[in-house]
Amino acid sequence: MGMHHVATCISGKHTTVKGIRARMYRAHSASPKVVTAHFRENARQPTRDRFVFAGDLLSNPRLQPYIHDVELSIRYGGKSFKFLVFFKWHKLLPPNQSVQNLGGGLVDGDVLLVACGKRVSIKNLRSGLEDRAADKAVRRFSQILHPRIRSRLPSAISFD
Repeated sequence: MGMHHVATCISGKHTTVKGIRARMYRAHSASPKVVTAHFRENARQPTRDRFVFAGDLLSNPRLQPYIHDVELSIRYGGKSFKFLVFFKWHKLLPPNQSVQNLGGGLVDGDVLLVACGKRVSIKNLRSGLEDRAADKAVRRFSQILHPRIRSRLPSAISFD
């Protein structure tokens, strides 16, 4: 996936749409919630060709139609985790309360986080240690995301 996440659904007999557990940091919510994020999968290559429909879950599609995605790697509790974070980048989006309540920096709009696997590009987010690692990754990401004066966003960030 590139920096600009554009939802395209290619229909065909080898394409299926499935759901996974993801973590949503809503702008108007006090804490993150577990949501079902849908993704497109190529049945011929189910381990590689997966595309998350983040636009279905992130709010304000008319204000900001572009969705950015960044791959985050973090070490937490002696284990390595990799996540994909989907977000929008616009000054008129509301400040994200759930990220600020985690102790993170200023992020505008909703943030969606999905887990990445070792053998598959995306996987179900499990609870417990992985949830805490996800919260830490979003908190660290939000601290480097602000200030808004950055002209380019990185495609991958490692907090190891």
